[in-house]
Amino acid sequence: MRSISSAFAASLIWIALALSGCAGQQAVQKMTLNYVEYNRGKSFPTRSDICLDWDDHLLRFHGVRFSDDSFFPDNSIIPNAFLRPLIQLRFSDALKAFTEPYYGYRLMHFFRRNPHIGLGIEFTHHKLFLNDPRQQVRISGTFQGKSFDQSQPASDFIDYLSVSHGVNHLNLVVTYRWMLAQTASIPDGRWQPFVATGFGPAFPHLELKLAQDFPQWSEYAYQAGWRNFNFSAGIGMRFKFSPYLGAYLEYKFSYSHLHDMHFHDGSGDLSMAFDTHHLMWGISLIF
Repeated sequence: MRSISSAFAASLIWIALALSGCAGQQAVQKMTLNYVEYNRGKSFPTRSDICLDWDDHLLRFHGVRFSDDSFFPDNSIIPNAFLRPLIQLRFSDALKAFTEPYYGYRLMHFFRRNPHIGLGIEFTHHKLFLNDPRQQVRISGTFQGKSFDQSQPASDFIDYLSVSHGVNHLNLVVTYRWMLAQTASIPDGRWQPFVATGFGPAFPHLELKLAQDFPQWSEYAYQAGWRNFNFSAGIGMRFKFSPYLGAYLEYKFSYSHLHDMHFHDGSGDLSMAFDTHHLMWGISLIF
């Protein structure tokens, strides 16, 4: 009799486990695993060394202070420069707003067998401006064939410098998410804390004009090269309003290595590397 009871209990346990496994599989089957995301944000660039190499000059500007102007031209966390002409059906003006100082896109896919892990592609557009060229910096290297090392305004050599149409990161991104507050309709959880890391090329758009005492060289072009790259790491929180719509807030740290920028006539090079802190907010379309 005891053996029959034991067998009956074991059968009940096996059935319960099987049913829970089926329920888990059904929950995974119902999950929306693809995310299309758009964000605005603000970047906080740190100081950077700048290396200028032209003619017989090789100068390094140490600890140059940059700014980002993230909300130019509309001074708003909402992309008015894009939305207003779009609503008014002025599509050409809306397209011009893609020069908005900070925006990004991300395409993510979470794996059905392990929905905590996702893989995707991310594009981040943020800018860099030398808004205070008169700042005192240490300048060292070689000038007119002679050793040079002194502190003076950067504007003695540089009239204007910016990466004004974007540093433009294009990254392969890996993310891990926690799925909290799961419901029958949202089995992957309404609250999704996540961490992410990415690596990829950078496509900076350089604008540079040397001071008047030097040959009048200026550049206005995208700079592609294998030594222009970046990596990033971030942490954030996503909230799903429904199975198909969400919003998120994210902090990201990035390192930009821009060592493949050239003068348009091939007579010189400019290189720089800098860290940036990013604060981003955006929407998620999920399917």
